[in-house]
Amino acid sequence: MEIETSTVKKVLLLLFKDFSKKYTITSLANEIGISRVGIWKVLKKLELKKYIILSAVGLGKTNPYIINIDLDNIIIEKIICLYLTEEAVKQKRWQVNFFELEREVNFTILFGSILHSPQQANDIDIVNIVNKNRFVKIQNIIDKIQKTQEKKIHAINFTEEEFMQELKKSNKVYIGAIKRGVILFNQEKFVKFMKGIVK
Repeated sequence: MEIETSTVKKVLLLLFKDFSKKYTITSLANEIGISRVGIWKVLKKLELKKYIILSAVGLGKTNPYIINIDLDNIIIEKIICLYLTEEAVKQKRWQVNFFELEREVNFTILFGSILHSPQQANDIDIVNIVNKNRFVKIQNIIDKIQKTQEKKIHAINFTEEEFMQELKKSNKVYIGAIKRGVILFNQEKFVKFMKGIVK
């Protein structure tokens, strides 16, 4: 895990979290905000470590490549968990506020304007993935937390199967929540869930 650059982290997290899009070198460079040459160097290092798979489209020298993260590699799975945990630690306030959920949920996603403009946000958007027999308990915890919050908590609870169906239907809200949100709790369970989506 010695390639700890911010660009590598951005690339791997984007490829993992933005599962609904197939990235080429150009589209990835544009999304990350660096040159094609810069992104190519990063991708070749990641390919050498077997963290990603570069697949040429066509047979010519200038054909585009499709880039996929290699989730069969146990090391990349652990790296993604680490990066997701680092993202969550930056949201310590929300981890503390919602700490009672951690033991009850499979994983929790915090998303929306509360992440990038908390002062202007109208509400706190979270998605909880839970076992069906936990729905009532989760709602009781949310109601209790709501009493300590100025902003309305907008919590949506799904079972894994329900959430998977929403993602397979290309529900833009939840795809966006994964891409731009933060996994507050149980990052390992989230990674295992996502492996079931992308395969």
